[in-house]
Amino acid sequence: MSTVTDPNTRYSFVPAPAPLPMIVHGEGSYLYEASGRSILDAGGGAILTNIGHGRIEVADAVHAAMVKLDYVMPLWATPNRLALHDALVQDWLPEGFNSIFFSSGGSESADSALRLARAYHLANGRPERWKIVGRHPSYHGITLGAISAGSHSGRRAGYEPLLLDFPKVAWDDPADVERVIEAEGPETIAGFLFEPITGASGGCLVASDDYWKTVNEICKRNDILLIADEVMTGFGRTGRTWGHQHFPIEPDVIYGGKGLGGGYVPMGMVATTDKVTAALNSIGGFMFFTFTGGDAMCAGALAVLEILKREQLVERVSEVGSQLERRLRMELGDHQNVIEIRGKGLMLGIELGRDRHSGARFDAGTKFAAKVVAEALDRGVWFYPAGSGPVQDAVMIGAPFIIGETEIETIVSVLHASIDAVIANSEAVAEET
Repeated sequence: MSTVTDPNTRYSFVPAPAPLPMIVHGEGSYLYEASGRSILDAGGGAILTNIGHGRIEVADAVHAAMVKLDYVMPLWATPNRLALHDALVQDWLPEGFNSIFFSSGGSESADSALRLARAYHLANGRPERWKIVGRHPSYHGITLGAISAGSHSGRRAGYEPLLLDFPKVAWDDPADVERVIEAEGPETIAGFLFEPITGASGGCLVASDDYWKTVNEICKRNDILLIADEVMTGFGRTGRTWGHQHFPIEPDVIYGGKGLGGGYVPMGMVATTDKVTAALNSIGGFMFFTFTGGDAMCAGALAVLEILKREQLVERVSEVGSQLERRLRMELGDHQNVIEIRGKGLMLGIELGRDRHSGARFDAGTKFAAKVVAEALDRGVWFYPAGSGPVQDAVMIGAPFIIGETEIETIVSVLHASIDAVIANSEAVAEET
């Protein structure tokens, strides 16, 4: 039996570099430690909390389902599986997306989407198509397939021998998309995987309409499945139902995770058209995960979606997100260490660096963004750290959709104060500046 008394030391699989909070309660936009200290959840956990913490009706829905059913084979229908499928088709997914495969979260959804692209081409007699084109930078999850398709240097480091050699294109260069696909050979490519707005790897990088038009045209012309990773951007996070709806691109596959369960239940989904799934019959179907679409988990997801719809929270994101972005630009737009403020809705990224005017970054070893996040947490606000490749340091704001003016002011003021405090107190930063 462990003799360690500190709960976080006892819980941690790998020791954390600094003490982490122990959370015992959540309410609205706040999390609470055992001491009663509150933490404003400006990061929405890992950019997923949408309806806010402490919604008892979600717990009630899960309870009501679980007292009737526990495990049911994933291929068999249950009341809540059917209800969630129908709600997604009728109220959330674009027209024509009638086929849905459930999972337990974003990484499972990503891996399933990769398998789906391969299966689609196998079923159509094209076994030479196996490559998934990804973007640099990008992040799609922690399965080996998802890491292979992504381009997050920190999360790939050391695992390269285990990864598939998938090609990558620049996140914002249409010419590079054309060059890479031509060089690889369109006849070898099964799918093009993209985040509409980059998350953990890029801190909300937003590509141009010209970029998306090029991607869309090339993939449609060559029957390369367009796969939209909507794990962070989906279910209203950007102010629209799906992040890709801001841009001129028409995906063949959409997968999501975080917002579907809202932080209450582990849920993910992959959705596509009947054209794609009909082909799978010739290769014997599509393998499920053990815990695909648990009835109680579907009930929880249904409750989350019902709250989003009833309280018009997706529509609210546009208004609140614009207000937050305006305040960030007013407060930090001219800050020497803020390179750029970007994103949409309540998925906003603040890229940090040594000098705004020159674009100079801090040395990677400085870990400037991580220090800003830690400083803000000490001040009672949680931000989500981001950055990889061309984006060295960034923090993300993915607050619950229910935040108000008080929370907005706290987010902006604490972020400003935390950046200034790290600049003033960090010896590593002081040496560079």
